[in-house]
Amino acid sequence: MPRRLTEANVLEVWEGGLDSTPTARALLIASMTMASRGEPDVADLPLSSVNTLLLDLRCGAFGDVLPCTTDCPACGDGLDVTVAAEELRPAAAGGRTGEAAAVPATATLTTGGFTISYRALTGRDVRAVDPTAPGARRTLVRRCVLSVSPPVDDLPDDVLDALAPRLAELDPGADTVLTLDCPQCEHRWEAALDIADHVWADVSGYARRVLHDVHALARAYGWSEADVLSVSPARRRFYLEVSSG
Repeated sequence: MPRRLTEANVLEVWEGGLDSTPTARALLIASMTMASRGEPDVADLPLSSVNTLLLDLRCGAFGDVLPCTTDCPACGDGLDVTVAAEELRPAAAGGRTGEAAAVPATATLTTGGFTISYRALTGRDVRAVDPTAPGARRTLVRRCVLSVSPPVDDLPDDVLDALAPRLAELDPGADTVLTLDCPQCEHRWEAALDIADHVWADVSGYARRVLHDVHALARAYGWSEADVLSVSPARRRFYLEVSSG
């Protein structure tokens, strides 16, 4: 079971994520749902499992409906899209959804005269590679190669390019893509939804609201941050109302 979220650890994660890269921030948020230190490091989970943990946190703390906005690439009309969290959960073995795999799946590919054993991408892989660096995509693919027969120091680029799309097939849910229809011009397209970015916006907004409460009540009553966090949200709202009246 996920550990219970508190305002204090939401603030801790928000503060830790302020100067982090998007990937490091996603792993930090996902780690909030881990129940104990006996569980695997979230960075070693496949990307679909990181997304599952993020959705678990989103549903438990902020609800299971994600409001999104985007623009139609054809006519430029703005769209408000409501996405249910369950729509974003990949199907697991046996047709079940929303189960986080503890280890990356593995597979074998024969191409270009090589037989390659490989695994799904993990958060650690993505965190280790600068996405703006030349050849970043191939660097990620190399990290997923477990063995090559016949052995070779480095796989040719065309072999890496053939292997790259297999990584997404090996881990459905690593990338979240929605099919959208524009009601204005009827254009249909696919749009990526960054679950981690969406959840970070929720965490950041919540943390700022809590800190605003701390600031207001500290000024009104001289309370410390710990004093404010020890008061229930309902009682806190009352104190905010009477102090501003």
